[in-house]
Amino acid sequence: MIRLNAFFVLKDDVAPEMVVTLARELVEKSRNDKGCVAYDLFQSATNPSVMMFCETWADDQSLKTHTESAHFTELVPKIEAMTKSGLKLERFEF
Repeated sequence: MIRLNAFFVLKDDVAPEMVVTLARELVEKSRNDKGCVAYDLFQSATNPSVMMFCETWADDQSLKTHTESAHFTELVPKIEAMTKSGLKLERFEF
């Protein structure tokens, strides 16, 4: 299994609600991807501009297929454009 935590910080002029709308769409569609065990969005309770996707995938092939999906290639660049420095990805295997 693969766990990905993707942290990001919104630009100062971006309302968190704008990103949450896109991110929820990504979460909903990604949960239907083959091999997706879990896919969630978290927003910091102390700083609403700090968010994290927490994903669990069955294997590398499932993750690869996900990153090539239409919803991923459409929504992730839109989300990244609203961040200060993109998504910082941490990968764990278990």
